[in-house]
Amino acid sequence: MNFRQLVTFVGIYEEGSFNRAAVRLHATQSGLSMQMKQLEASLGMPLFERSARGVTPTYSGQRLYETAVDILRRLDVAEAELRNLSGTISGPVRIGLMPTFTRGVLAPAINRFIVDHPNVDVTVVEAYSAALMDRLAEGEADFVVVPQDGGRTGMRSRRLGTDREFLVCRPGGAIPHLAPVRLADITPLHLVLPAKGNARRDQLDDFIAAKGLEVGKIIDMDAMFATLELVATSDYATVLPATICRKDIEGRDRWLHPIIGPELTVNYVVMEPASKSMSAAATAFLRYLEEEYLRADEEWTTLIGPPEANQII
Repeated sequence: MNFRQLVTFVGIYEEGSFNRAAVRLHATQSGLSMQMKQLEASLGMPLFERSARGVTPTYSGQRLYETAVDILRRLDVAEAELRNLSGTISGPVRIGLMPTFTRGVLAPAINRFIVDHPNVDVTVVEAYSAALMDRLAEGEADFVVVPQDGGRTGMRSRRLGTDREFLVCRPGGAIPHLAPVRLADITPLHLVLPAKGNARRDQLDDFIAAKGLEVGKIIDMDAMFATLELVATSDYATVLPATICRKDIEGRDRWLHPIIGPELTVNYVVMEPASKSMSAAATAFLRYLEEEYLRADEEWTTLIGPPEANQII
């Protein structure tokens, strides 16, 4: 058993397919097949059951996966520790963030980070959660921040924080800026929401159905800045977390209304590959991002008080 065989095995296990693993590992399908045949022959047992649909790990494969991930992560940790012996944080960092974080906390976090760590090359990609998770699985991000982990194999998650949800609408309505609202009292609701399949849209649809809310028209829009502009100039509203609403605290372009009865909240998690150790550069960047997120949360708590509940839509 060698390092290359372990990397190949983990890739096939997590992708559930030789073809997808070949794309992820930048290798040929025949090359991966040969690696697995050699590994299975050396162990004297099959690790996968092959079928037209892909591969399914055997019991032996499941047991090996747990050990292989731990081995690869330990090797990555050792390599990172050696790189950091100089005491200088350098190298690339690739981050995947939702519009919630790019609009709400990214700029002040990255401004402080690049001053303190000028030798780090930062790349930030903005996308919704499904696309971010795909980038992480393909090895194109050191970590991503998403509303939920999705239960993907090969990923490790930790909680970042919880946001309250606001109804966001244009200024000048009957309900004052920052005054709480019950969605059931606003009929009919005309909403701009992410398209179906987005994690937040699925959660909001479930909430609307569970509460029997009267909804008029819904515009599907996977474009955050266009959503904000439409809401500011029309009778359509949207539902957004507090973090992304940070720039609208003063209520000049949009009015914000904390949702109550019940209060709606959304959880954020940091996702990273289970078999890799986060680099010093990525760890430092995450710390700056988290500090800015907590600063924004404190601003909201000072302004409208602490959350009344901890219910996740």
